[in-house]
Amino acid sequence: MSAKAEKEQAIYRVMDNMASVQQKSQAFVDLISKRESLSQNQIMLMFQLQLTGSLNITDIAERFMITPGAASFMCDKLEDQGYVERIRTKEDRRVVKIVLTEQGTQRIHSLFDTFEAAELDKISKTLQKINDLMSDIVK
Repeated sequence: MSAKAEKEQAIYRVMDNMASVQQKSQAFVDLISKRESLSQNQIMLMFQLQLTGSLNITDIAERFMITPGAASFMCDKLEDQGYVERIRTKEDRRVVKIVLTEQGTQRIHSLFDTFEAAELDKISKTLQKINDLMSDIVK
């Protein structure tokens, strides 16, 4: 097999596996959110807030590749349900941080109620391997 043909096959395998990982990741989010009234973006935002502590609207817009207006609207919906709150910083009252409430944290935990700890550990380890491999490539 020629070097060109080998590279074409390698490219195909990368594309195929990327698509498969993306679809399965999406299916997992679908699985945990199927009985929810929240959108997948709202759930992912709650995850991000749990991990980071707080984000401002600009951060949210950039992470989700949406407009600041759409980010604010998404936060409005979560705030109406008691899952997030807006907090103005003391240093600059114009700066508003979005933080997860205790009710939001409880809601996140409830998304994973159907999974045993061992299952979650296996999922986490698999995702970590993928993340590590991608970190070696994308620096």
